[in-house]
Amino acid sequence: MSEDTRHWSCYTTTPARSLEIFEDARPRCPMAHSSEHDGFYMFLKYADVKSAMADNQTFSSEPQVLRPMLPRKPIPALEMDPPRHGTWRALFSAAITAKTPREMEPFVRSDINSHIDAFIEKGTCDIVAELAEPVPAETICRLVGIDDALVPAVRRAAIEMFAAQGNPDEFGRKQAAFAAVTVPEIHDRRAHPREDYLTRLANAEVEGRRLDDNDFVVLLAAFLGAGHHSTTSAMASLINEVFSRPAVRDLLRSEPGKIPLAVEETLRLRPPFFGFFRRATKQVSISSTDIPQGCDVYMGWAAANRDPTAFEVPAEFKLQRPQNRHLTFGYGIHSCPGSALARMELRVLLEELLRRTPDLKVPTDAPAYVFGGGDYSYLPALEVAFPAGIREG
Repeated sequence: MSEDTRHWSCYTTTPARSLEIFEDARPRCPMAHSSEHDGFYMFLKYADVKSAMADNQTFSSEPQVLRPMLPRKPIPALEMDPPRHGTWRALFSAAITAKTPREMEPFVRSDINSHIDAFIEKGTCDIVAELAEPVPAETICRLVGIDDALVPAVRRAAIEMFAAQGNPDEFGRKQAAFAAVTVPEIHDRRAHPREDYLTRLANAEVEGRRLDDNDFVVLLAAFLGAGHHSTTSAMASLINEVFSRPAVRDLLRSEPGKIPLAVEETLRLRPPFFGFFRRATKQVSISSTDIPQGCDVYMGWAAANRDPTAFEVPAEFKLQRPQNRHLTFGYGIHSCPGSALARMELRVLLEELLRRTPDLKVPTDAPAYVFGGGDYSYLPALEVAFPAGIREG
């Protein structure tokens, strides 16, 4: 048993130190264990994580996928097992279809360029605050039908709610504040229907009943958590990984068709969520370790993404990595329904930055990731510099 894993959680350890612990424990511990959050086993090997994520009958997503447990309703679909899972996931599938990325791309490109216009004449900026943070929120709000004027308030409320993940009392207050901003929009759609997703939610029925205010809160939080919070982290990581490597940056400028490769490699190296929890529904043996029924287990996506048995030289950024089957978007029935939308946003972001700020520079010292709102890993800020340019808008 690795001594370092005994007290591991995202509340006791930094992301950088976590990756070191995972790397040290993986070959030495058949199944690592932490005493935090009343104890849980840690799946750190790619094969173990992928197999367990595919087995929802043995490893349940109920009652919640983050720790500590919070006083809230389960997140629809994400924290539900079949058959409830399919019924609630259909609500997300109605909002994000195969056509969504293509339909949203012109709006995303326009939003990105509007934000670039706001800072391009300065020659420097915190690109997290001025680009990576607002664009995904604008995308998700536009997707569901929240008016542009309300986006900043929704964004602030969502950020504060997610940041309170580790404090149940504070989370309850911040969730109420998020509800105060968002639920009135649903009520407005019932009184004044529009051609948007919020109107569909306002009149939706699931499991033989009409959705209530508590349902609306967790549904909209799920949209903002997956579509805004995690994409912001991925955007900041993509900028840092590409523009800290001049050779990679220049190759992508000359061969933009390889931009999706950079997106996938960044997602592998820097997953916005390090992992989610599951609960064993029966006693099961994994890597010669008996896991009791009812025990919590941790699906370590970040650890799996750096398993040398699955990825050659896993700590390196390799643009031409073959079969980059990372687990950043999950696996199995709970894989992220918005993954194609996120990939489009990341691609367009890099296309426009390479076009408009091709000589952008990031700090020579590696920026420090932090955990916030559970196992969410992100860069709080990323100061960049570039030759001042000209507004296009």
